[in-house]
Amino acid sequence: MADPDADYWTIADVAEYWGVSAQTIRTYRSRGRGELPDPDKVFGRSPVWKPATIVDFKRPGQGARTDLS
Repeated sequence: MADPDADYWTIADVAEYWGVSAQTIRTYRSRGRGELPDPDKVFGRSPVWKPATIVDFKRPGQGARTDLS
């Protein structure tokens, strides 16, 4: 399980926490439809999030429209 006491979570950590694949997280990020919060920091080309950013994020429900901002 992703370490809640870590400074940052990687794509793999977020995927593990949400129970999806790392590819799904990459897809969420590339679509830019609000399915994933903006990263708190980027190391090189690798986005990372503070655990609280992911835990507190309200994910759109299944089938929810994310393209109507």
